[in-house]
Amino acid sequence: MKKHFLVTISNDVEHLYGVRFICSFFKEISEHNLTLLHICRLDDNTMTKALSEMWTDPDEKIQSNLTIGARRSIDKAIALLGKSRMSIDQVITKTVAERYGKVKDILTEGADGLYDAIILGQRASYTLQWAFERPGDEMAQIMIKDTCCTSPLWICPENEQDRKNVLLCLDGSEDAYRAADHVGYILSAQDQHTVSLFHVVNTIGEASDKIFQRAESTLHEHGIGSERIDRKTGWGLTVSGSILSETERGGYAAVAVGLHGLEHGMMKEFNMVGGTTSKLIYKLEKTALWCCP
Repeated sequence: MKKHFLVTISNDVEHLYGVRFICSFFKEISEHNLTLLHICRLDDNTMTKALSEMWTDPDEKIQSNLTIGARRSIDKAIALLGKSRMSIDQVITKTVAERYGKVKDILTEGADGLYDAIILGQRASYTLQWAFERPGDEMAQIMIKDTCCTSPLWICPENEQDRKNVLLCLDGSEDAYRAADHVGYILSAQDQHTVSLFHVVNTIGEASDKIFQRAESTLHEHGIGSERIDRKTGWGLTVSGSILSETERGGYAAVAVGLHGLEHGMMKEFNMVGGTTSKLIYKLEKTALWCCP
């Protein structure tokens, strides 16, 4: 089954990390639908009107006031996708003028388009981090508590081409199990990747087996066999530190977490206004972070 991804691109042709991750993570023969989203800044002096131009032909000239950097980024993104053998007719490019701020605009587009994931490059992840680390930021609260953040977010720093496999972080929360469902759905036809189930044990006697069993059952429903699944437990002073240590040891291509966790579980720190996920966004290098609501 084809997946539909929203991939954000900036004016910086050297930082198309979301596009590069797509090209390196999936099989060359994979067929997915992609929408490349470029948001023009409100303070861009070259903008004379709002852009809502969409096109499917990469050779068609864009009749708009896109900056030179935006044009170069779009051309580079399409070239990278072409080299990965993804059919160019599966790519839609959409440019829009910034309306409510880039973070909210991206999440709103993600909700409206019913995408399987929103893929953000390094620059976009910095924007998210800045917004979510401000506890008084009204915009961030609206995005988190209302309906804007409905699609999984993939935050992609500069990646290494030889990284493989996914670290699925579990704490027994429903969001973590939805992360398991998302990982299973994405990897169902990507048998080059395995899944490592990871539970950070914070209390003596805390059981991991039931958590692992439910996650494994979800993965099996997507056709991922037991030979592609392994279990790992960790302990540390902080959950984020344990995840970072395991990520470094395993050389994973992606780390998947639930958006909200148990009150006293793995994601207690994670309320999208700081905590575990904010730390992972800041500290994860060469590994994508999948945040699943």
